[in-house]
Amino acid sequence: MPKAKGRNADMRQATRSAILAAAKSLFEAHGFDAVSAQAIAEAAGVSHGAVFDHFGSKRALFIAVHDAWQDALVARIAEAVAGDGEPWARFSAIWRAYLSSTEDPAMRQILLLDGPRVIGLAEMRARDRESAFAFFHEEVASLIQAGLIQPMDSHGLAILLFGALDQAAFELADFPEDATLRTRLLTSMEAVMAALRTKPPAP
Repeated sequence: MPKAKGRNADMRQATRSAILAAAKSLFEAHGFDAVSAQAIAEAAGVSHGAVFDHFGSKRALFIAVHDAWQDALVARIAEAVAGDGEPWARFSAIWRAYLSSTEDPAMRQILLLDGPRVIGLAEMRARDRESAFAFFHEEVASLIQAGLIQPMDSHGLAILLFGALDQAAFELADFPEDATLRTRLLTSMEAVMAALRTKPPAP
C-alpha cells in the first residue's frame, strides 16, 4: 500500500530538520572545515546521500545554518530593545546587543569566523543590504528624524556605523579573551555616538 503523501512530506521534513540540527551542532563546535558530510549524516542518523539530497552540498547546508543563526541574532537584538520606544536608548541597545553577541562562541564561529570565508564577503554584503543593514538604516534615520543627530545623509551615516560595528565584531571574534579590547571598543563606540548627538540648547 503506498504511503500517504502527507506522511511522506512529514518524514522528509523530519529528516531535513535532523540534518540541519546535526550540522548546526557540529559546525558550531568544530568549524566548517573540520566537519565532513559523513559526520553530519552519522550525527543525524541518516545516510550520506540524504545530506546531499536535502541540501545539495556541505556549503549550502552551512548557509542554512548561517541563516538560522542570523535570524536568532536578529531575534536577540529585537528582544533587547522590546518596549523601548525612545530612539536613542533603542539604538544604543541595538549596537550593544550586537557586540555582546560576540561573546557567544557558537555565534562567533558561524557568523564571524566561517561565514565570510565559506559564503564569501560579496554574497554576505548583498544579503546584509536586504536584511540587517536595511533594519539598521531605519534606526539611524529615526535618530536624525527625532533631532538626536544633526541633519545629514542617513544612508551614508548608516554605512559608516554599520561598517564600524562589523569590524569591531570581527576583532572581538579574533580575540575573544581580550577583555581590554572589548572595553576599548565599547568605550570608543560610546564616544562616537556622543560626538554625533546634538547638544541641547543652552538655558
